[in-house]
Amino acid sequence: MDNEILVKELGKMTQIFKQEKGQLSLLMLKAFDAEMNDYWNLIVSTPAYDNLTLKMALTDLVTLFNKHLSQAVLETITRTIILETTDPFVKEINQAFKVKNTVKYVYSAVISGINLEKAIIFESHPLSKKSS
Repeated sequence: MDNEILVKELGKMTQIFKQEKGQLSLLMLKAFDAEMNDYWNLIVSTPAYDNLTLKMALTDLVTLFNKHLSQAVLETITRTIILETTDPFVKEINQAFKVKNTVKYVYSAVISGINLEKAIIFESHPLSKKSS
């Protein structure tokens, strides 16, 4: 799949998600494998999911993505990971990469002991104190 289509659809999805669910602390794609360009892990962190069970949060997220993303884009997402906004990985990504209303490509970085050979960040920033 053309990365341009993937980035365009997930960029729109980021805006839709924020309208429907509120603040996002992190929304990113991490390459499933650096050699496999068409397979991604989706990583999401939002206060909207912090107090839900993982099953409820995943069901909600998958329903929303199925509604708004093309089948071609959905087929590139091999795993969906939901992390709490207090997770050390989320906090470190937020500290290292502040991304809002743009897209950041990351190559060869290690964050919280996790190797990011290739990643695309759509939203990453610490949450404001007043909205939790």
